[in-house]
Amino acid sequence: MKKILYSLMFLPMLAIMSACSDSDNDLPEVDMQVTISGGIQNEDDNKIYVEQGTPLVVESVTAIPRNGKKTTLGLTTYYLNGLPQYQTVTVPFSCTLSTTELKPGEYSFQIKSAVYQVDKTAAFVLMSYDLVVEEPQSDEPATYGRSIVRPDTQQLAEQ
Repeated sequence: MKKILYSLMFLPMLAIMSACSDSDNDLPEVDMQVTISGGIQNEDDNKIYVEQGTPLVVESVTAIPRNGKKTTLGLTTYYLNGLPQYQTVTVPFSCTLSTTELKPGEYSFQIKSAVYQVDKTAAFVLMSYDLVVEEPQSDEPATYGRSIVRPDTQQLAEQ
């Protein structure tokens, strides 16, 4: 009788474990596109370079569905060296990062955004970049054109 009772106690745990194992298949299927100006990404080392004093502007963050299903983004947070700098829920999820107070050097720049896709589990995507702040080359701030940057890493996880 005790064996039956113990077996009945473990059945719900097995159901929970099997339900969790399929959750990776329910994540949104997206590619992220980030458009910036004020800086430039070097294709050799994949780092974003910006001159000190020139603001780095994230003009837009977009989720491009790989499966054709309707996709939208939610709360988007920008981090510099792991510290939150700015949050927005407004399309196009833009942000201006001042580099005036940053010393020349290398920083970790991350964008975390909630991702919602039809028939998929709500999730978030974390995009990581190496940001290099350089000494100004002249008295006038550098002007870089608009570009689409690739993250060093892009992770998608359940919320």
